[in-house]
Formats: sequence, structure tokens, C-alpha cells
Amino acid sequence: MYSVLLLVLSVAFLLFLIAKLRLHAFLALLLTSLLLGIFAGLPLAEVATHVAAGFGGTMQNIGIVIICGVIIGQILEETGGAQRIAASILKLVGIKRSTLATAITGGIVSIPTFCDAGFVILNPVIKALSKAGKIPYMCLVTALMAGLLTTHSLIPPTPGPIAAAGILGADVGIVMLYGIIIAIPVIAGTYFWCNSKFLRKRYPELADPDLAAEMDAQQFEEKVAKAPSTFMSYLPIVLPIILIVIRSFVLQYGKAHNETAWYSIINFIGTPYIALLIGALVSFLLPKKLTEAVTDGWVTKAIANSADILLITGIAGCFGRILQTIGVGKVMADGIASLGLPSVVLPFAISAIVLIAQGSATVALTTTAAIILPMLGALNISPELAVIAIAGGSFTGVFPQGSYFWCVTKLAGYDIKKGYVAVTATTFVMGAFAFVSILILSFIVH
Repeated sequence: MYSVLLLVLSVAFLLFLIAKLRLHAFLALLLTSLLLGIFAGLPLAEVATHVAAGFGGTMQNIGIVIICGVIIGQILEETGGAQRIAASILKLVGIKRSTLATAITGGIVSIPTFCDAGFVILNPVIKALSKAGKIPYMCLVTALMAGLLTTHSLIPPTPGPIAAAGILGADVGIVMLYGIIIAIPVIAGTYFWCNSKFLRKRYPELADPDLAAEMDAQQFEEKVAKAPSTFMSYLPIVLPIILIVIRSFVLQYGKAHNETAWYSIINFIGTPYIALLIGALVSFLLPKKLTEAVTDGWVTKAIANSADILLITGIAGCFGRILQTIGVGKVMADGIASLGLPSVVLPFAISAIVLIAQGSATVALTTTAAIILPMLGALNISPELAVIAIAGGSFTGVFPQGSYFWCVTKLAGYDIKKGYVAVTATTFVMGAFAFVSILILSFIVH
């Protein structure tokens, strides 16, 4: 029970450092990991060894994957590929169903790009749609916000779920499949809230684009006109997903052929970091001309953008390693089992609490994965299902502590009251649909 008390106190201390003292999550997790090991009575040399091993082991699993994924997103942004994807979905669904089209667009665009960047890219588009289709701007803001955040949290190769999968040792291909399965009802269910009479009647205002917004919308159209083809824009996203998923099925059902050449090839090219590297190399076909600005400048920018995620993910691995060493997992899992609650409740709830306390979905994903790691066996659920449960909690309740809250609120021109409706209330709706969907999935798979 002392180890359980240490876990509770360490999580409280971690959230205090991040939420109250505004200490960067990297330093907060590092300090918490060291202090947890010391107060657990581990020898000092052993504490240092476990922290270093936890960081290195996590980076070994997901470091290259995250960097390659961010490179793909960066090139899609720079070339207009992301805008091309958005335009193709809006054209397919039609302006009469703009709210649904916006949610789907956000869901696809956010697979390779950060949700904040996706909102910046697509906000001029939904302002134009609001004006042209006489659609309340609030409906489009909530739909775009929800679509972007859902896949950002649920579907690799975005950094959060990749990081959680690396910490828990989950099969990335299966996590992708589960993520897609859960993302569909979450986006579809949240769409009814976004398009509800409540929002339409209470916030009927259309977007009133200022000159800057109109210029942004014009720049969007110009970028689409110069962008790669729709097929090429989708290819760097879809190809790695296909390769990773095929590998997962082959490893699961094709073991009898493990000495054949095709088995070895699929196993190799479907390895997550190889698949993402192939996607990154394919994305170099998107610019009209391959210059140093592309191969060095854009890649350097992507690596810089991924550094924060890499450090937080690696250091969360240290926290998990210490928790695993002190043996807190079985005690916690046995306690949860005695309550008779479904096993997915614990990872979902912890993730939501961490999110509400400090505001970052990625920190919620990585921190909760580290907490759940030592109790995974006793919870009797697969690492893949645990990742999805954590991911569902990681977008349940985005408050002003989170940067995404302010990104959406400020770009939409809303005050904080409207921000609570557009972001906070909507993320709780998303969380409700996610929890029910994950619970149903847990009865089918384990």
C-alpha cells in the first residue's frame, strides 16, 4: 500500500509542477521519476540506471516514428497537400453538409499534422463556408475542433498515440485499426451536437470574415490550385497505414510462413518506423521541385517541432520504468478488479484527469501510459486496447489550461464563455461517445 500512496502522491506532485508552477513537462516528469525512485527506497545508483534505461528504451521504440510522421505533416502543410485533402472532402460531401464535411476534413487532416496547425490551416475555409452556405459559424468551429482533436489523439502516426503505444509495447497496426473504429462513432456522434438546434439557435451568427480572413481564404484557394494531386496528397498518409496494418495481420495470421521471403519483406517494410520513413520519402514527391529548402529546411523545421514531443515521451518512459520497478501495478489492478469495474475505465479516467489538470492531450497520453504500464497484466486487457482507452480519455475535457483551447477560441474570435461551449463542452461530448464506443469494443476484443 505504501507503493500505491507513492503513486498517488507522485501524480499529484507531477500535476502540481505542470499545472501550478508551469514547469515544462520534461523537467516535471524527470524530477518526479527521480523522487519516486528515491522515496520508494531504491538505491541511488539504481534510480539513475532505471531513469536512463526508461528514456532510452522508449526512444528506441518510437523516436524515429514520431520524427518521420512530423516530416510528412510538415511537407503536406508546405506544399498545400493538406489543403488539397480538405478541398477534396468539401467537394465530395457538398456545401449543404458543410458541418459534416468539416468534421471529416478535420479528422483526416489531423492524422499527419498537429491539431493546432490543422485549425490554423482550415479556419479561413470554414469562415468562407459559413458565409456562403448561411451556416452558423459555431457549428463549423465545433465540428472542425472535434474532428481534428479526435484523430490527433486516437490514430497513429500522430505523436500521442504512437508514444503511448511505444511505452506499453502495443502493436501500432492494431492501434491504428482500433483508433479508426473508435474515431468514426466519436466524430459521427459529436456531429449531431455540432449541428444541433441548441447551437444553431443559441449561436446563429455567421462568420464575418475581416480583410485578413478573406485574404487567408484566398491564399487557401491559391495553395490548392498549386498543390499536388488529390491522390498524391493522400499517398504519404495512407501508404504507411496500409503497410503497418498489413504487417500486423501477417504477424498474427501468417507465422507458418515466417521463413519465406515475402514474410520477411512485409515484416520489414511494415515496421512502423520503416513504413513512416517510406511515407516521408514519398512526401518528397509532392513539391514541384526538390530543393535544399525542402530536403533540409522543411525537414529541419519538422525535427524542431517534434523535439518537444520526443522529450516528453522519453521521459514518461522513465516514470513508467520506476513505477514498474517498485511493483505498484498489481496492487492497483487488484483494487480496481475488486470494484467490478470494466478494465478500460481506469486508463480512460486517469487520462481524462491528467488532461483536465494540465491541458495537453500528448502529456495525458504519455503520462497515463507510464502509470498503466506496471498494472497492464493484472488489468487483463491488451496493450492496444489500453492505448485506445487512454487516448479516449486524453481529449475528454479541454479547459483553458490547454493551448488548443486558446488556439480555437482566439482564431474563432470568441470570448472565454463561447470558448467553453466550442471547446470544453464539445470535448466532453466527444469523451462520452468515446467511452461508450471503447466499452463496447472491450467486450469484443481484449
